[in-house]
Amino acid sequence: MISQATTLALVAAFGAAMFATSAVRRKSANMDRFLVAGRSVGTATGALSVASTWIWAPALFLAAQKAYQQGLPGLLWFTVPNVGCLVLFAFVARRIRQVFPRGYTLPEYIAHRFDARTHLIYLFCFLSLQVCSLAVQLIAGAAMLDAMSGIPYVWGVLLLVVMFTSYSLLEGLSSSIRTDLVQMLVMGAGMAAVVAPAVAKAGGTEALAAGLAGFNGAYGNPLDLHVAYTFGITVTIGLMSGPVGDQQHWQRAFAFAEGKVFKGYVLGAFIFALVPLTMGLLGFVAAGLPEAAPDVRSGAVSAQQVGPEVIRALLPSWATMVFMVMILSGLASTGDSALCAGGGLAAVDIYQRYLRPETARDDMVRVSRAAMLILAVLATGIALVPGITILSLFLFYGTLRSSTFLPTLLLLYREDATAAGIFRGVAAAVVFGLPVYLAGELAGNVHLKVAANVGILILSLACPLWAMRKGRNKKTV
Repeated sequence: MISQATTLALVAAFGAAMFATSAVRRKSANMDRFLVAGRSVGTATGALSVASTWIWAPALFLAAQKAYQQGLPGLLWFTVPNVGCLVLFAFVARRIRQVFPRGYTLPEYIAHRFDARTHLIYLFCFLSLQVCSLAVQLIAGAAMLDAMSGIPYVWGVLLLVVMFTSYSLLEGLSSSIRTDLVQMLVMGAGMAAVVAPAVAKAGGTEALAAGLAGFNGAYGNPLDLHVAYTFGITVTIGLMSGPVGDQQHWQRAFAFAEGKVFKGYVLGAFIFALVPLTMGLLGFVAAGLPEAAPDVRSGAVSAQQVGPEVIRALLPSWATMVFMVMILSGLASTGDSALCAGGGLAAVDIYQRYLRPETARDDMVRVSRAAMLILAVLATGIALVPGITILSLFLFYGTLRSSTFLPTLLLLYREDATAAGIFRGVAAAVVFGLPVYLAGELAGNVHLKVAANVGILILSLACPLWAMRKGRNKKTV
């Protein structure tokens, strides 16, 4: 346990550093600067921002957990799709800049091409995701502060939401990208400071080699079919659809300087890869050295905590504080991105499109800031609902992301995609996928979860393709 006073000091220092980073080069805010960072983000800066945004706190835990439980195949199934989805998005981001170079959001492009109904279902999916994403960061962060120092959960939620919102309001996406650079530096330095000494203390390469098959030695085959079916299929579908179904990444796609977005996303993917691969080493250590995480082995502590448990067992107390700051960085990088993405969606796709089409560009900054405050309140309310869990929110917005994945790829690369087909594909996938996946998760039935994910892909693609075929038949007749 870290004392509450020390924890509050760490959180306050971290928040002050993020606020100072946001304000250090502050310029007069305008619509382009606030929503898309002036469309001037370079390759290296954008790559670090992409990597930082794609890291959220549970990812820092899950890589070690899968390495501990399922050895090398578990870590590979977690890492490869995580990297692959960003490489895929590099192609998609380049495409949106070709067909809609001055855009701000993907739903804005949907409205440009299709009808209001199709625009609204995309807007619902994208905006709901931002609210839930921010709520998840608040839940995870408050739970961490409670577990590590005893700070009451409610106060943790309020403390974090004030921190994320305060610096995001300054310059929107420009603030988010600047703080992403600091947050990525913190996470990189933190991993170097705690992972390498922990591995060395455990016995180095011998301890790692002993844990490559998982804690029970059952997963020596990197291509293990059981891991592929029970974990790989589901996580691959969910992760590959992640950036395509998330306005946080479309916003960054529009923010890159012309010609930089493809290289920025590919480089960002490989920078990100260093995070799960490095954190996975802690899982191998715990699997190969029983005394590195005895409470996890005994079941007294969840396997999700195997990374911090190894740090606690093998290193001095300062290492636990370093790990806490790493987690704060992961939370903040996604939390502020959700605020910026949600603010942009509300300003461009609700206020300007449906309420005040004649709104001046400079007024859009004010509208976006107001929307960010509303989003922060909604996310806080969700985080404070009794019994709410990260799992329940993740199931909800994971289904939304998967439902828009293939329809989005189709409409970007096929001129004959129809509004009716895209709408029906997304709607059918959501209506089918959410209850089936939820039932599978609650029942612990892997077959239902796989069926839900595969069914989402089939429905979301079949409906648009069927509509396109009908359209071609009508033209032939």
